[in-house]
Amino acid sequence: MKFWTALLGVVLAACVSIPSAASGASGRTTIPPPTAPPVSIAESTYGRLVARTAPGARCTVEVRVGSPKFGDSPPAAIDATADATGTLAVTYPAPALPKQTARHVVTCGTAVAGADVSIAGYPIAPQHFTARIRVAGVTEQIDGVTVRPEPSLAAARDRDVDALARTLESEWSTATRGLSTIQLVPAAPADIVLTVVAGRTNSYLNRWSGDGSMAIFLFPATDSTVLSPDNFVAVALHELGHLWCCTGPDASPDGHWVQPVADPLLQGVDRFGLMNHPVTCVVFGASVESCPNRFSERDLRSMGFAQIPPPPRNACVDTKNVLLAQLATLKDQLAGAKATVDATDASLAALGAEIKALEARYPNGMPPDVYASYSALIDRYNALVATERTQVAAYNALLAQSNGVVDQVNGLLC
Repeated sequence: MKFWTALLGVVLAACVSIPSAASGASGRTTIPPPTAPPVSIAESTYGRLVARTAPGARCTVEVRVGSPKFGDSPPAAIDATADATGTLAVTYPAPALPKQTARHVVTCGTAVAGADVSIAGYPIAPQHFTARIRVAGVTEQIDGVTVRPEPSLAAARDRDVDALARTLESEWSTATRGLSTIQLVPAAPADIVLTVVAGRTNSYLNRWSGDGSMAIFLFPATDSTVLSPDNFVAVALHELGHLWCCTGPDASPDGHWVQPVADPLLQGVDRFGLMNHPVTCVVFGASVESCPNRFSERDLRSMGFAQIPPPPRNACVDTKNVLLAQLATLKDQLAGAKATVDATDASLAALGAEIKALEARYPNGMPPDVYASYSALIDRYNALVATERTQVAAYNALLAQSNGVVDQVNGLLC
């Protein structure tokens, strides 16, 4: 028992701190608490922040904004790590917002720094913007949208959404003559949200808020028909155009041009542009409808563009012009062929009249010399009949060719 007591005393003695002169009279060493790395903001703009802190520091950047009534907001917080030099550089999606002064707040450990962020507000910059497609549920009721959802239109809605996702970026670039680009993003945030609803309406809907934000709603069918995917995309182009168009003395209160004005550089169904009401579509054949999908110069100027290039060549219009030129040539050829047939008809009529006159003059038989002349007339007449058959065949061939070109022209949706 005494052995264990002695041993324990040795162990306890070994754990006793030996006071140093620096410890003071209490014999305790004071360990200062860890200090947080300092943080300062070097750059603060909407969509980007640069701060200085300790190398490798883990930080959180808060983006404090006033959200719009319609549309998306930027991410509320972003986690990031400073690089080896202590630079913390953060970029984030910056969708269009109402005009305001927002704020960045950076937290690295216990150190905090903040800086204001100036946001210019609407309208969205037309040179480049982002959009996302939102598919409304088949039975979803959307605030402010009175169109009754129709589950039977779900398949048409999904087909149109697929067309929009595949073609909107390229169609927008072509429609704006390369002056503007739209980027479809798969998820929020985006500058504008296109909500597709399985319903019918003749008035495609865009809603504005007093803060300047806008919502666009698209539908796969009118009251009378289901839209083709191409025309659905054309409707989307039109509604996106309302982000900027149309205002001023030439515009109606609902944001359309009051009077259509032809653009001399556009042809076919596109010649009046996209921002008229009603939009002028053309029906080809019994039921195929084509709607414009190119902005006019007037439309583009309303978007804020000053230097307007000529539109890119339209393959459909180019093909149509070639076919129309062929038709013009065939029309001249048909006129010439018809004149030839008419001349042959006149000659046959004259020969026929001579033959009948001789037959009337000599009902009981002709003298040998007269009969020789009569036979020669008959031979000439028969030869001319054979010539006319060839001429008529040539005319009919030209007519068939012309009708074939007409069918090709009618088959073009421009």
